[in-house]
Amino acid sequence: MKYRITALLLLLPTLLTLNVTAIEFTYTENDNSGNNLALGFPVPLPIDSLTPIDGFRTYDSLHLRHQQLSAQATWLSPLVLGNTFNGREIYGYQISTDNNLTTGGATKGTALINGGIHAREWQSPEAVTGYMEKLFEQQDNQHIEQYIIENINLMLIPVLNIDGYLQTQRYPTTVTSSAQSPRDGRMRRKNMRDADENLATLTDNLRGIDLNRNNNPYWATNSARSSSDVSSIVHHGSGAASEPETQALQNAAVQLGESRLRFYTDTHSFSQIYFTPLTGDQRRDQITGRLASIMRSANDYKYLYGPSASGGGIGATDEYFANTYQIPSYTLEIEPLNSGADYGGFGVSHDGFIMPASEVTRMREETSKATFAGLYAMAEIPYVQELIIKQADEVVFHTLWQNENNTRQLTTAVSNELSANIDYQLTLVFNKPMRQISNQQATDFSNKSTENGVSLSWQLKTAGNTESIDIETTAGNWLTEGFKRYKTDSYQVNFSLPESFSWSEMTLLALAIETMDMTGQALDTNPATMADWQSGHWDDYENSTGETVDLGGEDKSMRLIDDGSDLYAEEDDGGTTPTTPTTPTTPTTPSASESSSSSGGSWHWTMILFISLVFSHRVHRRLIAR
Repeated sequence: MKYRITALLLLLPTLLTLNVTAIEFTYTENDNSGNNLALGFPVPLPIDSLTPIDGFRTYDSLHLRHQQLSAQATWLSPLVLGNTFNGREIYGYQISTDNNLTTGGATKGTALINGGIHAREWQSPEAVTGYMEKLFEQQDNQHIEQYIIENINLMLIPVLNIDGYLQTQRYPTTVTSSAQSPRDGRMRRKNMRDADENLATLTDNLRGIDLNRNNNPYWATNSARSSSDVSSIVHHGSGAASEPETQALQNAAVQLGESRLRFYTDTHSFSQIYFTPLTGDQRRDQITGRLASIMRSANDYKYLYGPSASGGGIGATDEYFANTYQIPSYTLEIEPLNSGADYGGFGVSHDGFIMPASEVTRMREETSKATFAGLYAMAEIPYVQELIIKQADEVVFHTLWQNENNTRQLTTAVSNELSANIDYQLTLVFNKPMRQISNQQATDFSNKSTENGVSLSWQLKTAGNTESIDIETTAGNWLTEGFKRYKTDSYQVNFSLPESFSWSEMTLLALAIETMDMTGQALDTNPATMADWQSGHWDDYENSTGETVDLGGEDKSMRLIDDGSDLYAEEDDGGTTPTTPTTPTTPTTPSASESSSSSGGSWHWTMILFISLVFSHRVHRRLIAR
């Protein structure tokens, strides 16, 4: 075997006519002799299996699994988005019920998750396939998985760079052409443009296009991290979206419905972080930071967050979707944090791309939990749908929001007078499951929501008095039985009204409701205007004073007796003065504290510390390679 070094690329025109072969290196568990590279753990091999294994499956097995699930689930539809450079069909899998409406009657938003853009990153196709399998397994669980299926239009692309992925699986233990910078075989990153499938062919080992440098708006704008050199690991191609794989990914958004798109993730490995481009749209950037915090909280902030500076990029897919659609858009780098040494390995160069088979099942579970939290948060803003009051199992009052021409009307189905000193049962129904469940009990979701976390009070007005009466909620419960549609979409608590209460004297009787959904998003305080994602932010998502600043607040819209006053009227000396909700203001930059559900905005000083003190060389390396 003849030896090959990087310097020989300078002689490429001559080498094209010679029969020169590349140096081949072989991954082993413990043998470092000769051209062997010992990982320190068993070298994972692709396994033929139609069901999840603690390890990696072959591409054919994954593809057959996707098709199998599509045939069994009415809500899962395969769609050919395009073809690879070598002519293989690229499939997306659309997850949605037939009805394009949420269970509450709003038009569904859409979300896109891509996997396998870099061939060597085997964690990625397994993670995205894991999302599909988890949704299938839990499709009737009446909780978050069923909620996602029924309330957002989601497309998964498990493997985009199929040609390159198959190349890595042909040579699962073999790489060329350098031990320090392996490029082909198991470590191929790029697609297979101008490259054959034979490792012994020197001249094309470094060829191909980095599909994560092939996108507008920053195609070929960063000479340090994107290259016109065909042999560069970050070669950006002949033009933006020159590659059929890139075109297929962009076509997925078109097929979903571009105007409804509100979430994108490109799934990679490794370095255990959510990267996101900042577009300069402050509301969009703040929401993107908060959403990253939600997904990170699912695994106790095991994953990091790395917002990039606005105004520059590398030609990555997250930049394309963030800037084209002004949506939360991420590059998710799956674990490990540093290298295979994190799993007890020897820390061989680039071995972070080789996750031990024994870690794969756990990885799929953790990435599913985080991704579902993000989809749950972006599917809908939480709001109160119904208020039901019972006395001795008989409904005495029932009011609910009903859809009418893209708005909601508060309709009273049952109306009886309430009395003092009577034991009543209050049930509030929300549009989504509001709490995580453990052992069939509502529980905390990291630091985003608490087991109970509900504050209720009656707002009363008479001719000469305004009063607030708190409801004791410590004994209240999120229902995991007897709920409306999803476990924990209903909250139940007992109450009674004081001796001084007189229905006939009331001019206004409203219930003030303050709580958050599972991921820490506060209530839409005016359900009459249906909150929806538009132009980089939430429209008609009001806070406690009626401002639409993407934060929500205390809902006082449930009125049992209505005096016609403004929903956001200010109280003054026992009376009220109706006010018009103010014009939406520019949100202030939230704290970057991990204990806060807010994250984003101006990151100037935070990012200096972030890069210089926390990530140093590792983040620099991954920013170049992602």
